[in-house]
Amino acid sequence: TNKEAFGRWVSGNTGHPLVDANMRELALTGFMSNRGRQNVASFLVHNLGLDWRLGAAYFEEILLDHDVSANWGNWNAAAGVNGG
Repeated sequence: TNKEAFGRWVSGNTGHPLVDANMRELALTGFMSNRGRQNVASFLVHNLGLDWRLGAAYFEEILLDHDVSANWGNWNAAAGVNGG
């Protein structure tokens, strides 16, 4: 289900090492590199087919360096809904 897929993504248990390492780092430290953020966002949207707003809301909740406009703008772009 979508809920289970999202849970695996959050916990870093997708079976994709790059995604899992970044998500585990985020859970442990509250930080993730910009490239990592792009990779996990793309995976959530394009591989898992989940709504990008789930990821944006999760990042808003857990990132220590969260910035509203940068976060939501980057997720919007990852989903390809930025109109450009």
